Amino acid sequence: MKNWESRAKEIAYLLNPAFCGRIIYHAIKTYSEETKRPMPFPLVYLILPLVLHRKTRQRIKSVTQMQIWIQRNPDVLIGFANRTESMVQITNEAVEFLMQSGIVTLTNNADLDLEQLFKSLSASKYTNDEIKECISKSSNIAKWFAKAGTVETIYISWGVRP
Repeated sequence: MKNWESRAKEIAYLLNPAFCGRIIYHAIKTYSEETKRPMPFPLVYLILPLVLHRKTRQRIKSVTQMQIWIQRNPDVLIGFANRTESMVQITNEAVEFLMQSGIVTLTNNADLDLEQLFKSLSASKYTNDEIKECISKSSNIAKWFAKAGTVETIYISWGVRP
């Protein structure tokens, strides 16, 4: 990934830390609500490649278990590892933005937790339909992760390595 100043304006606008952070925030929030514990840090790297890839996002449904959904939609795994790798820096920037803003903290166990003040931010404020869909699907993904087992199981299911 290029330095921020060297990026194409379209990429910089679309993948800015505030927007990507908002998607990640809602995933962390939903995961915490579902499990009553913070989200394991490594899971954050799977959120953006799933949500921001339109063909994948449009097919995500949290009512189906993650592993079953992957079996029914094996084509989503094509290129997923490359997308995930290419989104690492953008994910890092978004998480750094959330942490510097005081919205998210890193626990002693390397999990991501929300600061109490930010546990009730609205998902629909200042959004259009596509942003609402991204936020909704990030919550669906968090529900998958909450029920799918260990971080290792989730990564293996998606065919990627941390």
